[in-house]
Amino acid sequence: QAYEDQCNMAGVVDFAELLLRTYELLRDNDPLREHYQRRFRHVLVDEFQDTNRLQYAWLKMFAPPPDRAGPSAAPGGGQGVFAVGDDDQSIYGFRGARVGNMADFEREYRVQRVVKLEQNYRSFGHILDAANELISRNAQRLGKNLRTDAGAGEPVRVFESTSDFAEAQWFLEEAQQLQREGA
Repeated sequence: QAYEDQCNMAGVVDFAELLLRTYELLRDNDPLREHYQRRFRHVLVDEFQDTNRLQYAWLKMFAPPPDRAGPSAAPGGGQGVFAVGDDDQSIYGFRGARVGNMADFEREYRVQRVVKLEQNYRSFGHILDAANELISRNAQRLGKNLRTDAGAGEPVRVFESTSDFAEAQWFLEEAQQLQREGA
């Protein structure tokens, strides 16, 4: 409450409040909403896995899904929306991010084609096999299988540490050993 009181006293808003007030303004002002729906015929959403409910509602205000598009919206409603996201990389759940927005988007916008970027160019097979095994246990994921043409690489090693300091020490010693071996 003290934070909100200070913001009100100073006449400022934070990012979340800015999104909320923009959403309310567009929701409650038909001419303004229709103006922006006409003006922005194409919308790109990056890092879609990190959107929260309000951000998704905000997107739908600018570019309504086909069944909610008004007469001034893009022809067919929502046709100008391009969303990029990776359900396996959602890390902002603590801030309200909701991976379910991606599945909702596919359904509500009647997505005809989903392109899954499964080819990995940075990691070796053993690392991707371990990653695939870990992420397969996430019940909210939409599903994909990472693969590479880079070969198997070295086997994955697991190190369980007693603390973050001990983990850093182990990593440092491993790096020093690799350097001594000329790697």
